[in-house]
Amino acid sequence: MKKRTLFIWPLMGVLLLLIMVTNSQMVHGASAGFTVSANIPDNQYDEEQTSFDLVMKPSQTETLAVTLENLEDTPKTISATANTGYTTIAGAEAFDKHHPGHLSQAEYQFSQIFDQPQMVALKPRETKTVNFKVTMPPKLYDGVLKGALYFKDTKAKSRQETNQQGFSIDNYYAMALGVILREHPDTHVPAELKLRRIRVSKTNYLNVPAVLVKLENTAPATPGAMTIRATVSKHKGDKPLFGNRREGITMATNSSFEYGIPLGDTWINPGKHHLHLVAKSAHKTWSFDRDFEITVSQAMKLNQQNKSLWWIWLIVLLIIIFIILLLVMYYLGYHRRQKQDAQQIKTLEKD
Repeated sequence: MKKRTLFIWPLMGVLLLLIMVTNSQMVHGASAGFTVSANIPDNQYDEEQTSFDLVMKPSQTETLAVTLENLEDTPKTISATANTGYTTIAGAEAFDKHHPGHLSQAEYQFSQIFDQPQMVALKPRETKTVNFKVTMPPKLYDGVLKGALYFKDTKAKSRQETNQQGFSIDNYYAMALGVILREHPDTHVPAELKLRRIRVSKTNYLNVPAVLVKLENTAPATPGAMTIRATVSKHKGDKPLFGNRREGITMATNSSFEYGIPLGDTWINPGKHHLHLVAKSAHKTWSFDRDFEITVSQAMKLNQQNKSLWWIWLIVLLIIIFIILLLVMYYLGYHRRQKQDAQQIKTLEKD
């Protein structure tokens, strides 16, 4: 059950982001009903890539052209935006927000360097070129600016019911065409991971009690696909109390997310604990060791929420009932003895 939950979340992230394609010149979407393709300019960094990966200079302005084709016999209205990449709660790059807010700590957002969003009207079976104007920041920029040109059909959508009564999710058909802007074609800034904080939560994206570790990529670069392995023990070097391992974690430039470690069937005692986390990509390995504390209140809430520990709570309940019965028996016996003593005293006084 634990492994299945860990694999479901990345898949849910993909579904919620709909169709996120960043590496093909012609992005086909049979269900979306339209396609997008990049018109690659001469300053393409990697000519084998069919999404935009451009070498530019400070303050340089360029127009990126994208061809849209309506595959259906009905008209479409497509929303076209230039979006900064961010990292989802499930640990995946996403490009579906024009203003990602706190989800991206990039020095420059795509909403700042690209022109405004636009609405594109497509007649049935029509093909049209859409232009995006971008102006690089005035000062020399290390690393890369990474995002996507995001196209969403404003009308076509499907409704997905949730397990919460009265709630549903509207999934719009959308596509993303990757954009990388760089000013140093011969210099590559490596990604850099930092561990920002550790907290425990009974309500989170995993829907199970978990330890949440906030990881931040502080560099204008992406680490690529990572495997993260994390364990929690009472003290450093002790046998792990619980832990997990996930593959295929990706992070956007200058972004963060909380990596979740489910407690499983572990009974949590309050006090100090130790986290050991290793994140490994094809180019680098990051290792973190940090102590954190779980309060009495937090431990009680986590254990109460953990449904797999029902038998422990049953034992606790039986012990409490047993103690209550002992107290009641003691109370009744005490009062009985008092009555007996009082009766004896009255009998002696009469004699």
